[in-house]
Amino acid sequence: MKHKKTVLISLVCLVIAAAAGFLALRSAVPDTIMIRGERYSTKVRNQADIEAFLAACGYDSPELLFEHEITIPKHWNETYTSYDELQRSQGFDLLPYKGKAAQEHVYFVSEGRNITVLTSGGRIVAAHICDCDGSEMKLIIG
Repeated sequence: MKHKKTVLISLVCLVIAAAAGFLALRSAVPDTIMIRGERYSTKVRNQADIEAFLAACGYDSPELLFEHEITIPKHWNETYTSYDELQRSQGFDLLPYKGKAAQEHVYFVSEGRNITVLTSGGRIVAAHICDCDGSEMKLIIG
């Protein structure tokens, strides 16, 4: 009986430790990213903060086309896995946002080119530029 109690207590401690590690990993999203050799905050309170981020990336005077709420899928297909690889190469990572709500902000920046910025929890979590038809998706930070 004493052995079962010890095993049970050990299992409970293991589950608590795993949960604490998981929570620490999810909250380890950086507050800043590198843009042109300087640190820039990913925190956003309003459209002006997103537009300041775009200006730091070299895109002045973007025109907001639309914004709406999306859910970042909990289970990714190859498209989302590739998209996250693109995001990680510029300092973002969508992994902590799997299954979470996000806001998609789409801006017109030049003839035939749009920028999409994803925000969640008061932060910019992803951004890319692409042709208006959705082809040739590229890094926004380069």
